Amino acid sequence: MAKFRIEAALLRAKENGKKIFKKDLAALMWPDSTETGQMVNMTGLCSGKRTKVDPDWVEIICRECGCSADFLFGLSND
Repeated sequence: MAKFRIEAALLRAKENGKKIFKKDLAALMWPDSTETGQMVNMTGLCSGKRTKVDPDWVEIICRECGCSADFLFGLSND
C-alpha cells in the first residue's frame, strides 16, 4: 500500500490558511486511544507501516485538510 499523503494534505491546509497538526487529526481519528496511542497510530499511517485504512479516517483527513481522497492517495494533485 502506498503511503497516505498526509504531510502534503497538512501543507495544503496551511497554504489555505488552516493550521492543522497531526496530533489533532490523530485525536479525531482515534478518540478512544491515549495521546501516545494516537501518535503511534498516526506515525504508522504516515510511514506506510499501517496496512489497514478505515474509510472514516480518509473522511476526517479530507474534511479537516480540505483535500480530496484522490489527493490523499496520490491519484490527483487537485
